[in-house]
Amino acid sequence: MDGPARGASKTPADSFVGRKGSSRTYLSRKESGLKRVKSTVDDLEDCDLDTELDLAERKRTYDSTGQVAYENACIKFKIPQANTFHRKLEHAKEVDMKYYGIGPKGALALAIPLVINTKVTKLNLRGNSLGVEGVDNICRMMEENSIITDLDLSENDVSGRATKIIAQMLVVNQTIQRLTLEENGLTDQDAKVLVGPVEDHSSLIYLNLSHNNFGIQSGILFQKMIENGMLEELDLSWNQIRGDGALAICRGVKENNSLKILNMSWNGLAEEGAISMGQALQASRTMTELDISSNRINDQGFLILIKSLRDNDTLKTLKVGQNPITEDAVLAGLEVLKEIDSLKLEVLELIENIYTSRVDEKIEEVHEKHENFTCNHGYAHSYGKRKLKAFDVVEEAMTFLKNYIAEHNMNLVELFASFDQDGSMSVTYDEFKEGLKMARIPMTALQVEYLIQGLDADGDGEIDFGELVVGAEEHDKATKGN
Repeated sequence: MDGPARGASKTPADSFVGRKGSSRTYLSRKESGLKRVKSTVDDLEDCDLDTELDLAERKRTYDSTGQVAYENACIKFKIPQANTFHRKLEHAKEVDMKYYGIGPKGALALAIPLVINTKVTKLNLRGNSLGVEGVDNICRMMEENSIITDLDLSENDVSGRATKIIAQMLVVNQTIQRLTLEENGLTDQDAKVLVGPVEDHSSLIYLNLSHNNFGIQSGILFQKMIENGMLEELDLSWNQIRGDGALAICRGVKENNSLKILNMSWNGLAEEGAISMGQALQASRTMTELDISSNRINDQGFLILIKSLRDNDTLKTLKVGQNPITEDAVLAGLEVLKEIDSLKLEVLELIENIYTSRVDEKIEEVHEKHENFTCNHGYAHSYGKRKLKAFDVVEEAMTFLKNYIAEHNMNLVELFASFDQDGSMSVTYDEFKEGLKMARIPMTALQVEYLIQGLDADGDGEIDFGELVVGAEEHDKATKGN
């Protein structure tokens, strides 16, 4: 069937026009407020559908859902139609297309109907191998769309050029409220691109940048973004922010007047960062939940955090599990909480830390005075339903060991050599313990004991270099599998 005559009304599928000499695609507006892109005669001929759909036969006077546009796009780009997406265009507010294998061309087909759809407000495209081209297509749609307020582009390898495209979208689209960019390999260079648009955004209240490769420099850049932005919830968990970067984030929190929930778990606050975060909590009048689990926070840092709650009347949940905090420090901290007359804290989470019944007794004392207060501790899933496994402790201890090596620019050979004073390529349990102590690697006594037992594969009472290497490799596999 012949394509539509030149000058005839074109479908949204034809509004994505490829410019000559360029592989990039562009989105143009239609009559419903979208602006047309001037095209050459050849361009228009190239865009004619191979198979023309007679819209009159479908009895749809106006494609307000974008369903017809999507059907046309799938035909034009010769890709199978995703029936789930097609169906949801008609009535759904949320479209969940995670792990559909959409790819760049599929993203183009999805973007076309979403330009005119007025129902979808939440779009999840996690894990779809979008790449730069696919992200470009989605972001160009978002520049034209003021209805979608929640966008998830996680696990799509959006670092580098794609990050710049997302940043440009944030400059143009001032209605998006929630953006998730989890597990995209983002680095300090990407942070430089993102912080400005986020800081200046008028509506963005939720940002998830977890499971990336942000380091010290990113933390420094994030300070101003946190200080001046509109964010209410920020997730920076599972990055490599420590030292000056971690301290900068704490300073940002101290000056912020909007942030309610901050997840900084699995970074490197350490004692100095915990003290700085305590100062931030004293100044904060908005923070309700703080997660700083697994941040190498010791007893001193923990107690400073707890004492800061004397001057804080908003924090309801504090998560500090998987830190090397001793039982004595926990008991002292609980005593401080008991003595605070107007305690607002309701949940103190010490998950993955094991303590004796003395802690349970002290928790009950605090609860008697503050009936809304609870404290969870121990190796548990869903707060106490999973049995303790020694491997969990070994994996946690190996994480501390690997973090120490990374921070000190060492390798396993150098670390082992510092423990192996006689050059025998093996160390006794006592030598291993002393080496950990001298290096000041933050582990509890329980973690050290289980780590030693886990590494001594042949049970000869000594850890040789080969066993340490095998332990590190198993830790890497377990971490990647989680």
